[in-house]
Order: sequence, then structure tokens, then C-alpha cells
Amino acid sequence: MVCSIAVAALTMAGCKKEKFKSRDTSQIVPPPDVPIDTVVVDPSLVLFASADDAADWSTVGAVNIETENKKEGTGYIKNTITNGNEFMQFIYKPATPLDTKLTATNGQFMFWWYLSDPSLVKADGQIEINSVGDFDKEEYGWSIAALKPTLKAGWNEIKLNFNAADKAGGDFNPASVKQFRIFFFTEGKDHADLISGVDGLKFRIAPPMPDVSFDKADLPDGWETVGTPTIETNGKKEGIGYLKNTIANGGDFMQFIKQLPAPLNTTFTENNGQFKFWWYISDVSLLKADGSIEMTSSGKSDAFESAWDIAPLLPTLKNGWNEIKLDFSTAIKTGDGGANYAAVDHFRIFFFTTGKDHGDLITGIDDLRFGQKP
Repeated sequence: MVCSIAVAALTMAGCKKEKFKSRDTSQIVPPPDVPIDTVVVDPSLVLFASADDAADWSTVGAVNIETENKKEGTGYIKNTITNGNEFMQFIYKPATPLDTKLTATNGQFMFWWYLSDPSLVKADGQIEINSVGDFDKEEYGWSIAALKPTLKAGWNEIKLNFNAADKAGGDFNPASVKQFRIFFFTEGKDHADLISGVDGLKFRIAPPMPDVSFDKADLPDGWETVGTPTIETNGKKEGIGYLKNTIANGGDFMQFIKQLPAPLNTTFTENNGQFKFWWYISDVSLLKADGSIEMTSSGKSDAFESAWDIAPLLPTLKNGWNEIKLDFSTAIKTGDGGANYAAVDHFRIFFFTTGKDHGDLITGIDDLRFGQKP
């Protein structure tokens, strides 16, 4: 018997049944779910002290291990500056030095610091690591004063870059860390109890610090130049525009000046900071080897000033936009020791043409900011 599709619908018994694999997928095991919040472990992370037991620790009085409210492990080192007292310190001195596998330029020291009331902490004291096992020798230090504005009640994750440290007693050796200390004070002896603690001391490669903007040069507000400040929107490097001006034939001088309404904390230091901006020059050959780029914390030029001469930059400049990068450490310090990089409020760049008979020299600046030195 010949089976057709029509006949098969009525005479199934007369047709040979074809065998197909079942389409039932109920027994198929789905792939395991991928966790959304997968923790990525930093391969450069090295534990220095878990602060889980009292071994190798010293503090004011007995070393206390608190297991409640810890940040990691099984506990943390806890102590209290009681009313009538004003000083606390935590010292860790391991029996075996630690090799962090880091360098003086790429390292970061991290730990957790508990404070029940940061307002009681005096802007004094220091956080220290050294490679000798004794204070003020081969030591990196960071001041409590610089951290104080960022501290909050409870746990604070402290992150301290090697290249921002104050140095004492020779070069610190990251391959042989022998001691940690933090010491601090209350503002006076009459105060509520200040509960404090430390936990999870670690080292790692420092992640890049974010840039801090001084001015985007998108608006003429607060700017001074030769004539009226002009914002050009075409050809900008960022934002909505840049500050533009021209040294026309017959002139030989240009400057751009910005006074901030309030001081700016760059977050960088003499050791790790850099000032960066974009400078447009239509014809570099017209520039004279003279002039200066200046940053101050006095609200005016030539006082608490860090400056860089134009002349050394000339060989590196090209027609068009140039990204200028100036290390704090190479600045010329004038007027009371250079700028306070935690309170910068004034910028100026001034420069000249080689003479007054020349084609128009179009210039501009954009995106003034502070960043981390490589």
C-alpha cells in the first residue's frame, strides 16, 4: 500500500512509523548561572597584617582583639582614647620582613581605620611604614592632617600611594617592610571616649588617580586676557569650547589668566603631581623663547608660585594643539616656596612673538587639569 500524507492521516496502521528523536528537552541540564557580582582579585595584592591576633602588635596598654564589626578575617586591633588622655598609636613589627613585590613609584599601602568620632582627632600625627624596623629610618609617612577632611565616623579605607609619601632617613625598600605605625591625638584631654581600631593591612599596585579639573575653558567667566576673553566652539579639545586669542601683526604679547573663586585641592603632591592643559599655536616658529606658565596659591602671580619656562618647551611644540604636561617636581618655586597644591587658586600663561612684524598668531587654551605623574 502506498501511503500519502492524506491517507496517512486516516490509515496510520498501514504505514511504517518513522522513528525520530524526542523533542522533549525536560531532561536537558541548563548551563550554570554566571554570578553577576563576580569578585575580581587584584593579583598584586599582598597581605601585610590581618590584625586577627595580638602577635607582633603593640599599642597604648594591652593589645585588644575585637571580633565584632571587623572588616576582614576574625577580628581587629581596638583601643580607646579615654577622657583625660589625648594619644593613641598602633605599631606592627613582624618577625619576618615582607616583600611587597612593588616599587617606589607604583606601590600603594592600604588598611582599615576605625574612628567613632573623627571630629575629635587633631590635625597631627602620621601613618608610617619603614624597611628598618625603627622610626624615621628608611621611612614613608603620610600626615593625618591631609586625611582628616575625608574621615567619617566608623570604618575608613585608607589608601596611601608610595609616590605621595613624605620620606625620612633614606630610601624605603618595598622588598623588606619591617614596621607599620599610626599615631594620632585628640584635640585635648577633655572629650568623649574616642574608640579606634585598625584592620586588614595590605599592599598593591596603585591604581591611577583621577584627574582634577582646574578649568574647562568653556566659559569666559573669571578669565583675563589681552582684550575681551573669547570662547571658540570650533576645534575645541573638550567640552563646548576653548579660550582663544590672537597676537595680530604689530603686537608681540599674549597672556591668559584665571582666578578661581575658591582654592582648589589638586589631591596631588610635589612627588606625584602634574599640571596638564591643551595649548593651541597656529605657527610655533613665531614664538619667542620667553614667557612662563604659572600656578599659585596666593591669588596672584609671583607669590607662592610654581612656574615653568616656555623656552624649554619650544623644541617639543608643533603647529596646532599641544598637550602640555608639567611635573610639580620640576617647577621653579618663587615667592615663599612655591604653590600649595592643596589650595591652588590662580593660573597664568604669558608668551611673546619674536618681533612685532609677523603674520597673525592664533592661540588658545583648553581643559586645564591636574593629574598623576607617570
